[in-house]
Order: sequence, then structure tokens, then C-alpha cells
Amino acid sequence: MTSIAAGAPRVAAVRSFVRSRRHRRWFDWYAVAFTVVLAVILLSDVLADPFRRLTEPPGGSAAASAQAVAGGALVIGAAAGLLALMQALGPLALSPGDASWLLLSPLDRRGVLRRPAATAAGLAALAGAVLGALALAMAGPYLHLRRGAHGVPWTWLVLAAVSGAGFMLATVLAAVLAQPWKRRRARLRAACAVVPAVAAAGALTGEHWTAVSRAITTGWASLSAGPAGTTVAASVTAAAVVAAGSVALLVWRALPRFPAGVLRSESARAGRIVLAATFGNVALLTWIAEDSHWRGRLLPSRAWPRLPPALALAWADWRRLARRPAALAVLAGSALAPALAGAAVAAGQARGVVTAAVLLAGAIAAGVQGTAATRRDTNDPALSRLLGVRPGAALAARAALPALLAAAWLTLALVLLVFAGVLSGWWWPLLGPLAGPGVSAAALRIARTAPIDPGEKAPDTPLGPTPPWLVTRAISVLVGLAGAYPLLKAIRAGQVHGSTFAAQAVVSGVVLGGYLLLAASSGRPARGTS
Repeated sequence: MTSIAAGAPRVAAVRSFVRSRRHRRWFDWYAVAFTVVLAVILLSDVLADPFRRLTEPPGGSAAASAQAVAGGALVIGAAAGLLALMQALGPLALSPGDASWLLLSPLDRRGVLRRPAATAAGLAALAGAVLGALALAMAGPYLHLRRGAHGVPWTWLVLAAVSGAGFMLATVLAAVLAQPWKRRRARLRAACAVVPAVAAAGALTGEHWTAVSRAITTGWASLSAGPAGTTVAASVTAAAVVAAGSVALLVWRALPRFPAGVLRSESARAGRIVLAATFGNVALLTWIAEDSHWRGRLLPSRAWPRLPPALALAWADWRRLARRPAALAVLAGSALAPALAGAAVAAGQARGVVTAAVLLAGAIAAGVQGTAATRRDTNDPALSRLLGVRPGAALAARAALPALLAAAWLTLALVLLVFAGVLSGWWWPLLGPLAGPGVSAAALRIARTAPIDPGEKAPDTPLGPTPPWLVTRAISVLVGLAGAYPLLKAIRAGQVHGSTFAAQAVVSGVVLGGYLLLAASSGRPARGTS
């Protein structure tokens, strides 16, 4: 029912009643305020260097032009990533209580959905404003503006922020309109993948052929020259505002008829995603992704392969990955991230640190894609016990796919880093196959991490009690850091030697082999130290 029944209370009265019985103590508000302040401080530190470009003169070198183009591609990729994240969370979703109670009550559906729609719109506008200002910071040194004492005029900064907020708001609200239809959501997800891929390809081309990056920065300059530049900027801002207003009106008209079934399922999934992300529960996040993909699909039956028992168990991961070509395509596309991150940072020690960090995170994420069966056996070991395969042999057989995925991803990422000019010399890609097995130990450890137990006592540290789930996930990252240490050290230094290859091969063998031996001897999922 979408209309108000006779004598039914209004949504405002119901929410006021709920608020009057929801008592928050002072330390709840303190925790929220502390988290917000800490997030603002960390975000300001991250954005300080990009926004400093607003006061810098244009760089005459080809490297400066390529860095600006790569930064613009990163802004586009960040916008697409935020849109994909909001699609995963709804983008229109209710709290569990509202989805179970208010949504199915005879209240006005528009009144029930007004608050979550306004929240999604506010977050989209805020993120769009930051991204619009970042885009101006990337192009700012190359714009022909009448600069004051503080660099780019504040009017251009306001126009950029409003334009970014408008376009981001229009896109997110369009995702709200497409939420009830799977085909439209699939098209929007495809657009979120294609647009940043094209931008990244253009940025990498500009890194390799300087004429491309110079042509782009020259185009930025020509668009902003003279009074016509201000007119163009104002026209873009007006178009963004009109687009956001038009889509907002369509969403407002669609709220009374929004399907309750879609909202209930999306709200339940969003709640699980937020809970899993809060505690770093990778197993739950992957289960949500697998459940969303395979629900409603029929799989053909295949005969069990004639392989040794341990390899037959590992074959399930290979078969699953073969049925997910889109996941492999996304994984291959994500190999552009280290090259873009390295190209957007000025040459120096900071570039090496950022590139190494993105490489490590991407390699671990790539290896995790081949550990679905390991996660399943960790959560429910009954099937593996019935099959009678020794845990050590099964884990060793299952380590091949994560090692291959991590090695392939690292090799592709290193090729793109050399192509973009971030690294020099074509010896770098040879380190990918050597470092992949070492990083796969971290992926296996993450997959074998036991489910989070809130009742487990936290160990005391100099910083106070630390949650066990945080300790075990930090140890997993340290395992990956140890497994790829020679590679990461060489990237940080910006040069590779012959000894690096031998050291990486030895370290990968020691880390992966040592972890498999420890895991086989323990015979139980990793918790805090195993």
C-alpha cells in the first residue's frame, strides 16, 4: 500500500515517537564526533597536495602535463568508483527497522523514503563538490585565468564545486530511478566501468606520447581563455544544476510507487555490507557478492574431474572463475591503478611509496579472487571432512590459483608502469611472476581467517585493547608485505638490480612455503597469530 489509510499516523509523527524513545548517551555522540573529526583530518592531509596545485604556475615540462592528465583520470575513476559503491548500497536503502516496519505499514511511501533519498543526495552532492574542486586543481595550472594573490579565482572554485555536485547528484539520482530494473542497473554498471577505463587509457597514452598530454592541457587553456572561458564554465555549471534538478523531480514523482520488495532486499544487503566493511569481514563481503551474482541463475551440471583428490577440490575455484569473465575483466582493468597513482604523484620518494602501496593492495585483492572454496571450508569445514582430504594437501593445491592471479596481476601492472614512464626498463615485469606466490600467502591467510567473534577478549597493546579481527587482518597484510618485500623495496627506490630477482624468488618461496607448513600443522583457521 502506498497511500495513507484512514486514521493512519503521519510519517513525521511516527519518527518523532521513535526518537523520543531512543536514548543516546553522551559517549555515543562523542564517538560519532571523534570519528567525523578524524576522517576530516585524514582527508585534508590526503587532499592537501592536490589542492596546492591551485596556487602553482603551469609546468612547462611534458612530465607536468602528463601528471595533470593522469590526475584528471584519477578524478574520473574516483567518481565512477563512488557511483559503483552507492549502487552496491542501494543507492536508496532503509535501516533494517524501517525496512521491516515503516516500509510495509500504511504510511505514505514518499514520506518514508524522503529521508534516505535526501541522505543519498546529500552525500552525492558533497562527494561531487570535492571531486569537482579536485578536477579544477588538476587543470588549474594550465587554465588562462586572471589569477589573484591566491592563485585560481574563488569564482572558478565555486563553479567547479557546483558543477561536480550537480553532475554527481544527477548520476546518483539516475541510479535511484534505475534501481528497480536489473537491466538498467547493469547498463549503468557497464558505464561506470567503461568511462574510467577510457580516461585511464587516455592518461597512459599521454604518459607515453607527450603530444597527447600537451594537446589535452592546451585544450584546457583554450577553453578558459578570456571572457568566453567564464561563459563556458557558467554554462557547464548551469547544465549541471538543471540536470540535477530534472532528475530530482523525476525521483520525487517516482517515490510513491517505488517497489517495496526491491527496497527490502537492497536494504538488507546494504546493512550486511556496512557491517562487513566496518569489521573488515572479507568473507562476508565476498559471500554477499557471490550471492548477488548467482541468485536466480541456473548452472549446467558437469562431471567431477578425474584428478587427484586435492586437485579435484582446487578445481572448483578454477571452474568458478571461468564462469565469471566479467570479474576477470575488472581485475585486468584494475591493473591500471598503480600506473595512474604513480603518474599523478610527483617524482620522488612519495611516488615510490604510493606506487608500492597500490601494487601490494591490488595483488592481494587479485589473489583473494581465487580463494572462494578456502573461505567456504573455513566457515563450514563439514564438507572437507567428509571428503577425507588432508587439510595441508588441499591448501597446497588451492594455493596455485591465488599465486597465478597475483603473479599475472603484478606482471600486467608492472608492464603498464613501465609503459607510463613511472618505472624505467623492461626488466620490471619479470618480478611479477616471482612476487605473486609470496603475495598469495596473504590472500590465503585472509581467506582462512575465522569469522569475527565479538565476544573474544581483545589483547592489551600500548595503544589500548585492540580487536582481534583487526590484529589478524593487519598480520595478513604484513605477510603480503614480507612476501613482496624485494619488489616493493625496488619500486620505492626506483631501480632494480640482478640481486632483486634472486631475493624475490627466495622470499616468495620461504613466505608461501612457510605459511603452508604452519597452516598444515595447525589444522585450523587463522585467528590472531596462526
